[in-house]
Amino acid sequence: MKAVLASMMSLFLSAAILLIGHGLQYTLIPLYAVSLNWQPEIIGYIGSSYFLGFVVGCLTVPALVSRVGHIRVFASLIALLAASMLFIGLSDHFTYWLFARGLMGWAMAGTYMVIESWLNEKTPSENRGSVLSIYAVITLAAICVGQLLVGLSLSYTQMFMVAAIIMLIGVLPIGLTTRIVPSPIPPMRFSIKRILGVSQIAMVGAFTSGIIAGGFWALGPVVADANNLNPSQIGIFMAITLIGGAVLQFPLGRTSDYIDRRKVIGSVAFVGVMICLAAMQPFIKHPTFIFITMFMFGGLVFPIYSLCLAHANDNTDLSVIEVGSGILMMNSLGSVIGPLIISPLIAYTEQALFIVSALAFLILAFWTLYRVKFHKVKREHFEPFVSVNKTTHEVIEVGMEHDELSESEYKQEMSS
Repeated sequence: MKAVLASMMSLFLSAAILLIGHGLQYTLIPLYAVSLNWQPEIIGYIGSSYFLGFVVGCLTVPALVSRVGHIRVFASLIALLAASMLFIGLSDHFTYWLFARGLMGWAMAGTYMVIESWLNEKTPSENRGSVLSIYAVITLAAICVGQLLVGLSLSYTQMFMVAAIIMLIGVLPIGLTTRIVPSPIPPMRFSIKRILGVSQIAMVGAFTSGIIAGGFWALGPVVADANNLNPSQIGIFMAITLIGGAVLQFPLGRTSDYIDRRKVIGSVAFVGVMICLAAMQPFIKHPTFIFITMFMFGGLVFPIYSLCLAHANDNTDLSVIEVGSGILMMNSLGSVIGPLIISPLIAYTEQALFIVSALAFLILAFWTLYRVKFHKVKREHFEPFVSVNKTTHEVIEVGMEHDELSESEYKQEMSS
């Protein structure tokens, strides 16, 4: 294991540095738009542009990597990220921002793919679970650190420069590595109809959680600002939500190994409705209460993706990559739509994020209840839950490819 981790150090270091800059821009761009007195609807369009670019990147970057190689694509995409970041910092024109954010989404999908394909190919199957856990911790910690940097006493132009500098430094560890590059990235191939046949709950859950998560990432800083949080508190607001998702993901996943995953998904959705309703109450105005609420909000939203992926794979003999690609695409499309729904409502109420989230949770909860009551599942292809971040189909392959273990064997092993 030590030798495997040593061989991954340049990869982990590049990922950590890059994601610090990425975490900073996630919060910085909406805040800068608010400072320019842009309407929430405009900010929502900009957020959707990022996620649309991400979807296009998942579909197109593999061919680019096959043509010119991992390291060249990685370096080029980071340069594009930094240039787009600086361009936004220099411009206050909506059309330019829309184009730049789309490029950033496309480039970010590609950088995730390069990192994760490298991780996939160079990690032995017996160490993949441990390596994936380390990667997930690095991802979480780096993005949280980046969001907390929003509290620095710098101008917006200076902050954009800091984010660009951090991202460019992230090229160095991979760019200077002597390790052999991995094989080309497999393209994303899937059939929505076939995966709907596998699990309607998984597809609906991925889509609705994408609506909520996309709305949060695009408009979370706007919501925090409307609740009179200062820039440093807004960084905490964003980070604590992500931490909640990381903390609750594993216990919820392990619970779903022992009972019907659909019941876990439905329960999470019902509790999510309650948390959203609580977030709308007048007494949730003090920063401490807001942070507690957002911790629970993130703890309920972000695990749904992994639970849906695990549930779908329990009930099909389709490949992990095909199922994972379909789930990822539904989640990403939800992330595109979420900001477009939420942003117009912010003009009428600062609780728009929680109103739309409550409705999305409610749809998922009732659909899950209906499917549990009228549709039985056998979990013929059960595998223990694996926590998977929503990045690209590459990390899905890393996380889900391991020796098959039946549900009864798994429970017997855990009980002993």
